[in-house]
Amino acid sequence: MIEQDLVEAYFESNGFLVRQLPSPINVPKNGSKKRNEALPVITVMNPKVLENDSSLNVRLFSADLKKIRSAQVATLGWANSTFSVASLSSDVRLMKFFKTEIDSNRIIESFSSHTEWQSLGISESLKILVVPSLPQGIDRLQKLMQRFLDAGLDGVLTLGSILENLLRQSKPSLHYDGHEVMQTLRLVKAYGLSKDPQLQIFQED
Repeated sequence: MIEQDLVEAYFESNGFLVRQLPSPINVPKNGSKKRNEALPVITVMNPKVLENDSSLNVRLFSADLKKIRSAQVATLGWANSTFSVASLSSDVRLMKFFKTEIDSNRIIESFSSHTEWQSLGISESLKILVVPSLPQGIDRLQKLMQRFLDAGLDGVLTLGSILENLLRQSKPSLHYDGHEVMQTLRLVKAYGLSKDPQLQIFQED
């Protein structure tokens, strides 16, 4: 899943040690291959930070990474959910999407079997969820943040923030292995981080 690759690259490029965990074994429910499946999880640890900052907000940004010691990070992406491009421009669709995709049982199932940091004597890890997008409206956003808290999450990152941070750090060279780069470019365009005029380097005479 390309979103998972982006999340791993994001934490690694920001100084975290990243460990991939075995993919959850999902059994389709009610004929659905996506809805309510356990989410893929990675564990991350920042060796430069002594402990997680207790003052972190639920809505996380890249600037907050320097306050995180260890975390378990689950990814709710385009490939393992019902998310669509239309949801990017509609708070109503986004709220419906999260109502469908997020519940406490799914969060518990996704994180429950990943406790290796505790065995290493590291402070309790944060439970962080990466989501495709969040509502723009303040009221809906606040209600959604409370829903995340009720589901047992400590923080939420958006894929848009992750892509923006990676673009700021990226170099011009790209490795064209398979179709991952093309999928990444599609995501960049979908999030509005690259507009068509920006690609017109040479103007017509």
